Amino acid sequence: MTPARIRTPSLSEDIPMAAALARPGAPSGSRSEARGVCLRAARQFSQALRALLILGLVALILGIWLTPRPSSAATVDLGEDRIVPQGPLDFEACVRLAIRQSPYLLKSAMDIDLKRFDESDARWSMIPPVSLQTYYYLDRPYSNSKPYSISFSWPEYNPFGSFFILQARKMLTQMAVYGHMQVISQGLERMGKQFLDLGAIKGLAALQDDLIKVCKDNVAFAQNRLDIGTGTTLEVRLAAQELESAKNEKESLETTQSRTLSNLKTFLNLKPGDPFSLDLHDARRQVLGSFNAAAATLEQAKDRSFELKIEKLKTKMQEYNVSVAKTKVYPSILITATTPNPLYSTSGGMFVGVGLDIPVWDGLKRIRDVSRQKAVLRQMDLEKDIKEGDLTDQWNAVQQDLKGAAAALKLAQSKEEVARLKERQAEISYESGGKTLDTWLEARNDAIEAQKATANKTLEYDEDVLNLRKISGDLGYSYVDQNSWKK
Repeated sequence: MTPARIRTPSLSEDIPMAAALARPGAPSGSRSEARGVCLRAARQFSQALRALLILGLVALILGIWLTPRPSSAATVDLGEDRIVPQGPLDFEACVRLAIRQSPYLLKSAMDIDLKRFDESDARWSMIPPVSLQTYYYLDRPYSNSKPYSISFSWPEYNPFGSFFILQARKMLTQMAVYGHMQVISQGLERMGKQFLDLGAIKGLAALQDDLIKVCKDNVAFAQNRLDIGTGTTLEVRLAAQELESAKNEKESLETTQSRTLSNLKTFLNLKPGDPFSLDLHDARRQVLGSFNAAAATLEQAKDRSFELKIEKLKTKMQEYNVSVAKTKVYPSILITATTPNPLYSTSGGMFVGVGLDIPVWDGLKRIRDVSRQKAVLRQMDLEKDIKEGDLTDQWNAVQQDLKGAAAALKLAQSKEEVARLKERQAEISYESGGKTLDTWLEARNDAIEAQKATANKTLEYDEDVLNLRKISGDLGYSYVDQNSWKK
């Protein structure tokens, strides 16, 4: 059974004429009037819709115009915009290429753009956001009321809190810049060590070729002694084994060189098939430049340390967090603007209201949050002291390593000089007939081994100098200007 529709008699006179006269059997004049009401309603709806579309278009244009543009690092396509070098690259050219397209460095560069977006959000939050809500009523109980309602709403707004949040976001952006600089410094140290390794391998390979030649001469001498009956097969086998060991060591150097070149190509975002060659002439000068290890100081390292700069910004930002926690105790501003709802009122106009949201009781959560943020601030101060202590320990350790490497290098150079003198002595004795050829070849072998030991100790010393250059901040500041990321 279909339920009956109940009509309230007191509301029958208030029903719109368009609805009342649209029923079958209504007079034709009433129908014309109803059509007029519908046309006016449709016109009003069209105007309201057009106004909403215009507002939406204006908001879209403003959003596109005011959105911060990403930096060049964020727009680099690692596939299409990749640079493939055509000629030999020195260390400085590798640095420029790495900063432009190395994925290990671009990741931290994009962090700067992300922080700038957050900073832009905080900047525009200084202006309280507004929302528009509108309704168009196809049917309403009062014929003399507007067919629509419009209301503007603002969330709770605290200008002091918005200001402190903006300052904190600015510091987060600067922290991202320092973090990127720190990543670049670590990347430059990594490439610098690879350059030093490749330069040392090039020198060691040349020495190994000399050693192989000496071993070949020794094999020929042992074979000749065996042929004339003054030598033994054991001497020939021993000489041949020394030659084989020298060749194996040369292959090991080539493998290490190939692996280092492959790692460097990967760091520079170059594919295995891309042409790639390096200018390793005077690699030590290219990497270390004019850096003077004796002139570097701990104070300079602390002043240039990006890690300490980040810790200082964290402390400053936490001070702002304390201020933000305090502002939450204060009242927030409430704003509203609305037209009357035609379902409940026949009056027109726009009514604006301003008020305060006053925290009365929340279990003292806001008060405790202030104390909590102050405790975190004290933790930040301690963390900064810890970082400074770690840097001091690291500085002292590098200084000790550098002194040890310098002493080891000096000792290796002394041994090399002794081996050179013995080689010359054996050569003179051989030419005068006082020594046999194998004695001179053995002295020559010892001299080459002494040169290889000196080359290895030189590499260890140079790597310690490079590490000190990075810790002192000279490496990062020499190639990159942090002001280039400021906008």
